[in-house]
Order: sequence, then structure tokens, then C-alpha cells
Amino acid sequence: MKRLTFAEVRQRHGRTWEILDFYGGWVAYRRNPWSTTAARFGVSNLLGADDLDDLARQLDEQATAESRRKSRYPPLPPDDA
Repeated sequence: MKRLTFAEVRQRHGRTWEILDFYGGWVAYRRNPWSTTAARFGVSNLLGADDLDDLARQLDEQATAESRRKSRYPPLPPDDA
């Protein structure tokens, strides 16, 4: 099985997350944090992992959690006033 590279993970998630090598592991934090109320949907602002494959899996899970949150509470329509 091919292991992911930093460039691949960054290309896939780098617009939303800042990804850093951190003392032999990996850390990702959101560029624009969600409110703490989003945590009930599984949305986090900070992730950590021992390797890039695990971090990429967590980042994919976060994308799913964000979709769940957005579909549950869709944005309000623009004000026509």
C-alpha cells in the first residue's frame, strides 16, 4: 500500500487546514476555526497523528463531519432588503 506524502495531504486539505510536522508526528489546525457548538457534529479545530496516513484519514472524517453540520443547518438565504 502506497503511503501518502506531505504534498498529497497538503494538496487535498491545505486550503482548510495548516499541516505541520510536529516532533516526529503531525498536527493540523483549521485556518478558520469552527465554533465550539460544532463539536457535537464531530467537527474539531485541531488534530494530531503519528503519521500522515492517519492524519489524512482524520482530515477526511472532518470533511464528512463538516458536511453533516452544514446539511443539518444550511446557511440562511441572502437578505433581499
